[in-house]
Amino acid sequence: MISRNIEQINRLICNTDDRWKDKKYVIGLRAKSFAIQLFNLFLFNSIKIVPYCDFESTNSIFRKGKPVIMALWHGDFLSCLYNSRNRDVAVVASLSKDGDIITKALDSFGYQAIRGSSSRGGTRVILEAIKKIREGFTVAVTIDGPKGPVYEVKPGVIKMAQKTGVPIIPMGLAYQNCIKLHNWDGTRIPLPFSKTIIHIGSPFTVASNISVEEGCKILKSYMFESEKLAIQKLKAGC
Repeated sequence: MISRNIEQINRLICNTDDRWKDKKYVIGLRAKSFAIQLFNLFLFNSIKIVPYCDFESTNSIFRKGKPVIMALWHGDFLSCLYNSRNRDVAVVASLSKDGDIITKALDSFGYQAIRGSSSRGGTRVILEAIKKIREGFTVAVTIDGPKGPVYEVKPGVIKMAQKTGVPIIPMGLAYQNCIKLHNWDGTRIPLPFSKTIIHIGSPFTVASNISVEEGCKILKSYMFESEKLAIQKLKAGC
């Protein structure tokens, strides 16, 4: 399955997705995407985002030709979306209608989208992510998406890391003031004029000789540790 041609899979998806032939749907999609852009520009110009990194400067993580895999929880996607814009980052977005909206928003912030998820198009995601990484792009993955369960790492990110040999960086976030939505991932939206800490954890490489299940457990523990450190930094007034 992994060796299937990406172009063949792309054509298969396009030919079976009739919603793209609906003009009303496409117009609505553009309107929703534009609304997300405006919301992000307003919100993230009124809050303070502080990236914190233990091992090197934040900018050096995104060196051209030195890709990494950024791991984040689905509920923290909104905050990371604005902070990592225009940095040669490709982001995994689901093939759902919500994924269509996210893809349009990603494009406006300088990202490239990789369409697919653990439940649909999973093989395609791994193929295209590997291709992007080999082209020098960093790949960002919401590791418990697109449908959860929340805080349960899906195997795709571990497979990407093992096949490419690039390190995974766990991203932990802490919010001074935020709204938590009552959806499956508990999406957190920072409030205007507040502070958000993004702790960029130390990169780790997933050994090829460990199981995918074990890799998921290791990454989950690193994610919780990175979030714990972000909370500590926030309480310390960083």
